[in-house]
Amino acid sequence: MNPIILKMLKSSNHTFLLTSLQEAFQDAADFEVVCIGEMESQKVYLCYLSTLVGSDHLGFHVASMEENQLHTVLESFYGTKYAEGNFNTCESSICNGKTVLCMSHSSNGIILETYYPHQSAVQSPQNENVIQGPMYAFNENYQTNVALLRQRMKTSRLKIWESTVGNVMHSKVGVVYLKDVTETSLVQHICDQISQIDVDGIQDSGELLRLMNNHSTFNLYPIAITSERPDRAAASLLDGKVIVILEGTPFSIIAPTAFVDFWQSAEDQYLSPFVAVFLRVLRFAALMINLFLPGFYVAITSVNIDVNRLEISLAAAASREGVPYPVLIEAMLMLLILDFIVEAGVRLPKSISSTVTMVGGVVLGQAIIQANIVSNLLVIVAATTAITNFIVIDYQMGLVQRLLKYFVLLGASIIGVLGIVICFVIMVIFLSRIESFGVSYLTPIGPKARVRSRGVGLLAKMHPFSIKFLMNLWKEKRQGT
Repeated sequence: MNPIILKMLKSSNHTFLLTSLQEAFQDAADFEVVCIGEMESQKVYLCYLSTLVGSDHLGFHVASMEENQLHTVLESFYGTKYAEGNFNTCESSICNGKTVLCMSHSSNGIILETYYPHQSAVQSPQNENVIQGPMYAFNENYQTNVALLRQRMKTSRLKIWESTVGNVMHSKVGVVYLKDVTETSLVQHICDQISQIDVDGIQDSGELLRLMNNHSTFNLYPIAITSERPDRAAASLLDGKVIVILEGTPFSIIAPTAFVDFWQSAEDQYLSPFVAVFLRVLRFAALMINLFLPGFYVAITSVNIDVNRLEISLAAAASREGVPYPVLIEAMLMLLILDFIVEAGVRLPKSISSTVTMVGGVVLGQAIIQANIVSNLLVIVAATTAITNFIVIDYQMGLVQRLLKYFVLLGASIIGVLGIVICFVIMVIFLSRIESFGVSYLTPIGPKARVRSRGVGLLAKMHPFSIKFLMNLWKEKRQGT
């Protein structure tokens, strides 16, 4: 043991650090106090939690300190740093996996960095499929997640503001941004919201996002994207956005977020702009079909029958022959069954979820048709709606779509196609009033649009001669007409 370090320990006749730590961790089975030597007639102890401390930070040797007795003596410490602390600092450090070196009558302790993180290794993304791009994702360790961003953003302009949230758990939170790219007011706004959080603990980034938006109006739509892909986070930093990393979860928060960002895949930036724009249009078409197709079916078969061609009306009537329920009840029942099947497939273990989905989708669907509970045409509509819901990139936005299609369905059952139009107008007005951390949800066309959107920028990446050709073709067509 180094005598110079031990001289930093101060003795006190009133408060003993060792006694206070033993009282604080009295019923903790993994709390250990080990005597490692003696100096100036006082024994020296190591205090730590055995479940959090790694054995590769400390070196010991066996020595004879008393007659016919062997003791374990600390020989060396392999760590990055050490510090001095009082009882509160030492208690918090032990909970964070550090080791406290103290004497039997000292009032302070030496804090040694001995934390050994228990975490999963860096693996491929589990919820965001990688078609093209880096094949690694964030994990539950805060330092690892910051390191993954540092590896991609090799610049001194990458800044990190850190804080802790939770009165009991003390989870570390980091706000990552690019200097001179991200607006200072945006960073300050997010840091202030995190500083105002007063809870016992936070388990996941979704809970943190909800608490950060706790003082705003109720929002059905998610106000930020949660992603486990470092390449997507790095691309968002280049757009002037902020990344919030929470200790204990592999999902980072990308803020602020526009509505169009939820329909952008990370692979869009690696493809040709023409292909990327086509995929974006395809996703928005799936959005419209998912929201309005069930309501449109109810409208044209129960309210606005006169807008159909005669052949379509006859085909719809023939498919509903023998069905005892009204169209609204029929459609509601079929959509609910599909949502039950989807939720069961998500919650069940992977080994049996595919079997349950197949049984529910094939066997149950065929039995419902044969029992004349629903029509064949409605089965096609419901299956198309379920498929288009899975095209959405963000899981939270997919949940919002699953909810809103019932809202449109009720509007269509009351006043038909006009009800669908009214529901659409209500949703647009609601979207226009939402703000994501002070930025309009309809960025870059909203009144408070400040952050760039890579999705809309895909059009600008197209070849200029191609855009010029399309513009000339449109002008020639207008002159010809």
